Amino acid sequence: MCILFVYVNPKPEPGGYKIILASNRDESLSRPALPAHEWLPNHGGVYGGIDMQPGKEGGTWLAMNKHGRISVLLNVGQSDSETAVITDPSSGRGFYAVEWVTNMKKDMQGIFNIVKEKHGNREQTFRLVAFDTNGEPKVGTLTYAGSKHDGFLEEFLPPGVHALGNNTPDITWNKIVNGKKEFESIIKNTFSWNNRQDLLDSLIMLLGSREKHWPDPGIVQQMKGSDLVMQGLSAIFVDISRVYGTRTQTVILISSENEALFYERTMEGASGDQPVAWIESHHAFNLETE
Repeated sequence: MCILFVYVNPKPEPGGYKIILASNRDESLSRPALPAHEWLPNHGGVYGGIDMQPGKEGGTWLAMNKHGRISVLLNVGQSDSETAVITDPSSGRGFYAVEWVTNMKKDMQGIFNIVKEKHGNREQTFRLVAFDTNGEPKVGTLTYAGSKHDGFLEEFLPPGVHALGNNTPDITWNKIVNGKKEFESIIKNTFSWNNRQDLLDSLIMLLGSREKHWPDPGIVQQMKGSDLVMQGLSAIFVDISRVYGTRTQTVILISSENEALFYERTMEGASGDQPVAWIESHHAFNLETE
């Protein structure tokens, strides 16, 4: 489970922001992964973490390249009875996010077509969010929420504030609605690129919120799990019994002048341990034309 907040502004004032992105990755705390780094030697100019789960090595949950492409992969939650049995250990959905930031020969629609072909008739659910931020920003989503939801859903997000999570297209979760309001409040108090550290601090505070937005009929309807698990999922920062939860937080900022900041922090050790250590990664660069 993950959550993504994004502000898209195609006509920022000088010194302002055209992209503000904040995201949590929720995953098993024991799943092996590499923290954000440049993908040398094969993909210079691409930054992101890498999944190291056996059979799925090389996939990612979030990455960005120097041409302004960003990919974010979100799971679409399912109940235990609906969750697909994975027979092919190399069928990781993280490779869909890799495709967008490494295959510069294809536009967004072309990548979505490749992903749909690769996914085929597998029942694993996902929501891929693709950003093209070089020039006037464009954001598209490709969602597969299971066979009962009529196949793949493609959408393109208008300018403004958006919050995306693990809900199916027909269900809303409280933390997405309430988190969006908090994110909007941060955006309203955001001014210049020169104050980006203050913005970064505010976004990390939002991503670290452990407030449970409970009860939540949407989570109950969709997940049909135990109260312990469902209440844990109702928080922006997920922490379920030190075995599953928020383990990576990412902020990406892009200015009106195409200056980019990629910040990630990844938890080292289990959530709930004292103290919790975070591995931080900072990458700053100017976007390059293709």
